[in-house]
Amino acid sequence: MSILTTKISDTIYEFTESADFDGSGVMRPYVDAYLVIGKDKALVIDALQKEEGLYGEVRKITELPLEVLITHGHLDHAGASLPAFHEAGIPIHMDLSDYDLLAGSVPTTRREFFTPLVPGESFDIGGFSFEAVPCPGHTPGCYVFLDRENGLLFSGDSIGSGMIWLQLPCCTPISVYRDSVQALWEKTKDLENLLIYPGHRNQSPEQLVGRYVKDNLEIAEGILDGSLAGEEQVMDFHGKELRFRLLSRGQMRMFCYNPENVTI
Repeated sequence: MSILTTKISDTIYEFTESADFDGSGVMRPYVDAYLVIGKDKALVIDALQKEEGLYGEVRKITELPLEVLITHGHLDHAGASLPAFHEAGIPIHMDLSDYDLLAGSVPTTRREFFTPLVPGESFDIGGFSFEAVPCPGHTPGCYVFLDRENGLLFSGDSIGSGMIWLQLPCCTPISVYRDSVQALWEKTKDLENLLIYPGHRNQSPEQLVGRYVKDNLEIAEGILDGSLAGEEQVMDFHGKELRFRLLSRGQMRMFCYNPENVTI
């Protein structure tokens, strides 16, 4: 296994971990982490899954002081690289309401790795200033990180990557997700050139932009008012049959949700 490093700009890098989805032996791009380099510090956003070498890859690019922001507590975003960051004394920020979810799937994780995220707190690294915005839905502890001045949103799985899973046992009701996305839309609707960098960039055939937030919101609102229902689907989830519904709108190609988990 290895980490593919892609230079998006002089100040933004993407790190991609691949996976064998179907057991064929063919590795395909799966999950992404990001590095944003400011004048004073740098931010690492998410930490991949099985790859342990992310800290080393980051240090090949910058020697600036680091902080790590974790979008949510799933193993493919807060995986095997976190101990190396912790051992190097790098602060790691995550909403601890997702800690038990993470600890149940990543045995190397420890509570002392993490500094709790605070809604609205700012990470100013010189030239970039990211606001931590809670966005529960995919998990209760989902966060996105928004830099209004530069028109950047790093979103993990909070609003999906052109596909979102809201059908899992860990997901909140759609009503909670709708409120999250409504609040995010209010923060971003005036940002005409917003660029969204999600946790699985390969899932979308195009660059996600601000309208994508509204696509999510309109689907969630349609589910809640009964105007949208979607097609029935079945998937195998850890050996169990999981039934859900599927919708699409605009850049949101696959909005997956549990019709039994719509309202509180």
